[in-house]
Amino acid sequence: MNLDLRGSFSWPSVFAVLFFAIPLLLFYSYPSSFWANTDYQPLGLADALNLAYRIADRQMYFAKGMTDHPGVPFYFMSWLALALTGYPVASEGPGFLDTVIAHVETYYWITVWLGALVGSTGVYILTRTARNLVPTEVVAIGLLIWLVSTPATLLVFLHPSIDTFAIAINGLFFAILVRLAYDRDISPSVTTLSACVGAFAYLNKLSYIYIPLALAVAGIANLAFRKAGWVRGSLLSALFVFSFLLVIVATGFLIIRWDGFDELLRFHKTVIRGSGLYGTGDQVVVDSAAIWRAVAGIWADRTYAVVIALVGGIGLVVGGLATGLKRPQHVPVAVIGIGTGVASILSAIFVMKHYLQHYTAGVSATLPASAVGCYLVAKSWSYNFRIARTALAATAILLMADQARRRLIPALAASTNTSQLAKTDLQEIPAYVAGSKGTVEFAYRTPFAWYGEGFVVVFASVPRLTDDYLQTRVGTISSMTAGLVNRDIGAYVIDKGYFPTVESIKAAPNVALLGPKLVAFNEGDKLIELRTVFLLIPRLIVRKSEAD
Repeated sequence: MNLDLRGSFSWPSVFAVLFFAIPLLLFYSYPSSFWANTDYQPLGLADALNLAYRIADRQMYFAKGMTDHPGVPFYFMSWLALALTGYPVASEGPGFLDTVIAHVETYYWITVWLGALVGSTGVYILTRTARNLVPTEVVAIGLLIWLVSTPATLLVFLHPSIDTFAIAINGLFFAILVRLAYDRDISPSVTTLSACVGAFAYLNKLSYIYIPLALAVAGIANLAFRKAGWVRGSLLSALFVFSFLLVIVATGFLIIRWDGFDELLRFHKTVIRGSGLYGTGDQVVVDSAAIWRAVAGIWADRTYAVVIALVGGIGLVVGGLATGLKRPQHVPVAVIGIGTGVASILSAIFVMKHYLQHYTAGVSATLPASAVGCYLVAKSWSYNFRIARTALAATAILLMADQARRRLIPALAASTNTSQLAKTDLQEIPAYVAGSKGTVEFAYRTPFAWYGEGFVVVFASVPRLTDDYLQTRVGTISSMTAGLVNRDIGAYVIDKGYFPTVESIKAAPNVALLGPKLVAFNEGDKLIELRTVFLLIPRLIVRKSEAD
């Protein structure tokens, strides 16, 4: 009986199913509210509503949600979740928003299932590609390193976001990289397909530009090692660039909309030229202070993926170059080593330039392919992986897993706790503000629909949806939409996540984050502390913004 599973579909399927179960088990073990998580939850709903209204009205509405990252795959996944919830197309009259909001928790768990499916698809593609190149245990080690090298790996599946697509994109990258490496004829079709994968990565998020760059470098290395000649090399390089730009421009015109695409390009220009979050810091490409903050953040957040990607990526590039130059019979291995190494290095560099913990999910996703590349390069030099070294890798994985668990579980428990406490606050807020005159404004990021609805409406960018919202939300308003209508504000609801104490509120120059006016505490104002928020009831009319 043949028990070798490397030649069958078994191991790719097993790994995919195992991964699919992990985020779902965590999600149902630590349930949380749609409104008590990250900005990506209302952003995804906004994307879904934008497409639902585009289909219903047959009109290409502006899509603000795709003018930053742009998150095109996330846009369609969010709409698919809304469709599976039962609302693929917006209704003609008012009330569609209320209907969707009433079923938003169903929509939320569907996004988690879809995110898990996206992740398991990426695992399947990567494992199936690697199965004929390396032993199954090498792929298993790479996948385990991906899972435990940063808490963000699993968090982006529990709170679906743009980075949920990281492993799927890297799976596609590795599949086309292997095909490119073994393409002795260096065919135009493989070049074109590489460009399309690179464009798909960029259209997910700017930082995923490391995918097309790595494919470009690997393609050039393949041309050089196989001595394709300058003319053929130049033509194939031009084809790669043309195909890459064609897909992006076509997507900008047909999906994002041209004015939104122009805004997207200007945003990316700002991010590249500036430091800090979204390029809003010093206008330098690399800020040393930001790098040191990233180093401190890596240690504090236990995001070891960044260090592994940098160090391992450099080793892969050096090993790949040496293999290609000294061992011409192993050119495919050299190309794979260089491609995976460049992807790991660039992913880490881009995250260190604008460091946040959840960004590291895009770095950890490069590590399974890098593990395969490392094994192939080492084997090409007749380096044997003994039991002791495998045990060392297992020990490192266990240590990282423990550190990731120490960060992941408290974060999930905190989301669950916030959701439960917010339910109680939600019942008490109306009684506290009953005597105040005017509208109650919910500031960024209070864990209630009253704030999140405004976020959804602004990023959905559909005029009749906005009108529906403003007409039906009479006694409440989100800070995101407070500037769209003239209302007297009688109370502010302030998130404790940003202002945890009374002292922090009294010292802050503005507590109504993302609102149209600066709101500060003044003597005589009434401040009420609840479990997840503060209520600020001004004694006098809130002073106008300095901009006014």
